[in-house]
Amino acid sequence: MSNKYKIAVLFGAGHGFNDLIAGYLLAHLSVQSANWQLNTIVFLVYSVVAFGGQLPAGIMLDKIKRLRAFSLLSVALMVFAIALSYLNSYAAILASAFASALIHVCGGAACSISDNKSATLAGIFTSPGVIGLITGGILGATMFSYFYLLILPLLLLLFLLATSAMPSYAIIDDRKEESLLDTHDFFMLMLLVAIAFRSLFWNVLHMMCFDNTHWLLGLGISAAAGKLMGGYIADKVDWKKFVFVSILCSALLLNAGKYYFPVFCVGVALLQSAVPVTLLLMQHYMRNRPATASGLSLGAAIIIAGLPTYFEQFRLVQNNKIFLILLSIAFFASNFWVIRNSKTA
Repeated sequence: MSNKYKIAVLFGAGHGFNDLIAGYLLAHLSVQSANWQLNTIVFLVYSVVAFGGQLPAGIMLDKIKRLRAFSLLSVALMVFAIALSYLNSYAAILASAFASALIHVCGGAACSISDNKSATLAGIFTSPGVIGLITGGILGATMFSYFYLLILPLLLLLFLLATSAMPSYAIIDDRKEESLLDTHDFFMLMLLVAIAFRSLFWNVLHMMCFDNTHWLLGLGISAAAGKLMGGYIADKVDWKKFVFVSILCSALLLNAGKYYFPVFCVGVALLQSAVPVTLLLMQHYMRNRPATASGLSLGAAIIIAGLPTYFEQFRLVQNNKIFLILLSIAFFASNFWVIRNSKTA
């Protein structure tokens, strides 16, 4: 295995473990605490830190360029979160949120630095997260009592990250780069909107099957498979045609067959298959700031999409057929605009 794939696998494992820990802690809190107002605040704080915190973490990483140190800190925080969970659930969730912000920007930057044209690497890194989140959520809602055992694989991951050859954090493109809101401001804004609509679509699907373990597992496995295969296929064919077909088919399948499990799974896989491509696009437009680009793509856009789910009005309309059609149109239109106006090859 070449070093770039080893790096992608290591950070993908870190991503998966991180989301498993977060899913477990948040689900366990929901089961243990009947104070739903406090739980909602804790979930919101977690989201703000874990996703909103990615942008400042990415900016800091791009400035300091200490990829190994940031990566080791993220895994150490995961271990700390597990240990804290036996003392204080709220402190554990906060530690997990900081770990999440760091691992997302570290993994995104590491894959981009290793090969800034490979959607496959981005797919390997992003795919384990959703399986970890859903598996952790299911375990946290049960009487699972061996949570502490996760410390062992995390210590191994810590060792491997400390001893593996880390990609050099250097200038990727020598051309003069404009500031974040100059030349590419409108394209990047639309890219963020497209990612946010995809994430909102995903949130609606997640909420639909929240109380059904069978469907939740199908959701997680399908999303992971979609990201993994999507990254690989995008490297082998014309990515614009691939993304166009995937977003169109996902919107159609998820509207027409959302209550038919096999169709639902295929639709989810297609919905998530463009995640590696949109991450790569963001990094292309911010060539010298791969961690900041990762923070925008995997963090800022996600928290924007997540905020509506905290409002009762949204929960009332999210199962409405007309609402899902309108959301699908917004998702397709924004992503189609990005495909047409992208200048990448």
